[in-house]
Amino acid sequence: MSGSKQLKSRNNHVKMTVSFSRTLKFSDAVFINLGAIIGAGIFVIIGISADAAGPAILVSIPLAAMVAMLTGISFAQVARHVDKEGGVYEYGKEALHPFAGFIGGSLWTYGNIIALAAVSISFGGYLDALFNSKFPVIFIAVGVVTSFGVLNALGIKNSAKTLRVIVAINVSILVLFTTVGLFYFHPSHLSDFFVKGGNGIISGAAIIFFAFSGFSRVTTVSEEVVEPEKTIPRAIIVSIVISAMLYFLISLAAVGLVSTGKLATSTSPLALASSETGIFLLVEIVSVGALVATSGVILTGILGTSRVMFAMGRDKEVPSILSRLDKYSTPIFAIIVSVILAVVLMPLVSFGAIVEASNTCVLAAYAVINIAAIKTHIKYRNLSEPIRHGKTHDKFLLIPISGIVTIFTFFIFLGEESIIIAGIVFTIATTFYVSKQRIKGVGKVSPVRSRVRLFGKSRAR
Repeated sequence: MSGSKQLKSRNNHVKMTVSFSRTLKFSDAVFINLGAIIGAGIFVIIGISADAAGPAILVSIPLAAMVAMLTGISFAQVARHVDKEGGVYEYGKEALHPFAGFIGGSLWTYGNIIALAAVSISFGGYLDALFNSKFPVIFIAVGVVTSFGVLNALGIKNSAKTLRVIVAINVSILVLFTTVGLFYFHPSHLSDFFVKGGNGIISGAAIIFFAFSGFSRVTTVSEEVVEPEKTIPRAIIVSIVISAMLYFLISLAAVGLVSTGKLATSTSPLALASSETGIFLLVEIVSVGALVATSGVILTGILGTSRVMFAMGRDKEVPSILSRLDKYSTPIFAIIVSVILAVVLMPLVSFGAIVEASNTCVLAAYAVINIAAIKTHIKYRNLSEPIRHGKTHDKFLLIPISGIVTIFTFFIFLGEESIIIAGIVFTIATTFYVSKQRIKGVGKVSPVRSRVRLFGKSRAR
C-alpha cells in the first residue's frame, strides 16, 4: 500500500474511532451549563464572599457576573468557528497555537479536578450531617464520584437527562429559599453597606467568581452539540444571565435574614439563613438542595474534564488511550482517569490554598480564551462571515481586552499561595510540553491543523 493510501486509511480509522453523536440541543446545552454553575458554590462561597465584601456582596455578584459575561462572549466568539471537543484546550490550540491550548487545557483541567475532589468531599459532609450516617466522609465522596463516573460512561444523553432533573430541583429549592427569605427580610442588615470598601467588593467578586466558573462547561462537549456554532454561544450567555439573576436574589434574601458577619462564620450559610425563619422544614429542604447542587457539579465536572483529556489524547499530547470511545460514544478511559485523579486528590482539599488555586487556574485558562478571541476577531473580521456588529464591529475587541484586565485584577485579590500553586502547574505543564516536543522533534507534536470545521471552513490535516 502506498504512503498516501496508508495515510488516508489511517485518517479514516481515526474518524471512525473518535466520532461523537450530535444529540445535545439548545436546552440540553443550557442545562449542562446551569448544572455546572448553579452548584455547591453558592451554598458555601456566599459566606466567604460576604466576609470579604460585607453587605456590598450585592455589588460583588453583578461584578463577578460581568467578568464571567466578558469571557463568556469571548468563548462565544471562538465557539462560532471551532466545533471540536475539548473546550479551552481546543479553542486555544486552534485560535492561537498548540502550546497555548495545552497550557490552557492543563490549567483548566487541574482547576476542575481539584474542584471535583473538593465538591465530592463537600457532598459527603452534607450527606453525613443530614442523615447522621456515621460513615467516613471520604468513603461517601469516593462512592458518589464513582457513581457519577458510571453515569457519564453510559452516554451524554443520560447525563443530560439527569442534569435536567438536578437543575430543576436545585432551582426550585433556591427559589423557595429566596421567596420565604424575603418575607423575613431585615433592612438593618444592609446598614454600613460599603463597610469593606472598594477593595472588599472586588475581593468578594473574585471569590464568588468560583460560583460562575462553570459557564464554559458546554464547550467541552462541542462535538456532541447540534449546530454548535449557534447553540454554544447562546447557551453560554443565557446560562450566565439566569445564574446571575438567581445568585443576586439568593444573596439578597440571605443577607436580609442574617448579618454578613454571621454568614461569614458558617460553613453552610444558606442553611444558617434558613434557620432564622424558624421554619425547620426550610432548613432541611435547603440542606437537600446543597446535596442536589453538589451532584450537578460532580456530574458536569467529570463530563468536562474527561472531554478535555479526550481532546488531548486525540492529539497525542497525553496517552492516546484517553481518546478511545466505547459503544455509548463516551471517552471511557478519560472518564476513569478523571474519577481516579479526583479520588487521589481528595486528601489535599483540606488545604484552603489548594482549592483557591482551582479558581486561579481556571481564571488563567480563561485569559487564554480572551486572547484567542482577540486573535480570531482580528484575523477573520474581514471575511464574508464576520460577527454581526455592523460598522462598529471593531468595538468587539473591547470585550476580550476588558476580560483580560478584569481577570488579572481578580488575580491581585486572590491569595498569594494560590497564585504560586497555579505557577507550579504552569511550570510543570510547560516543562512536559517542551520536553515532549524535543523528544519527537519540532512539528511532530500536536497538529496545528486538524480535521475540524475551523472559522467557517473545513480544512484537512
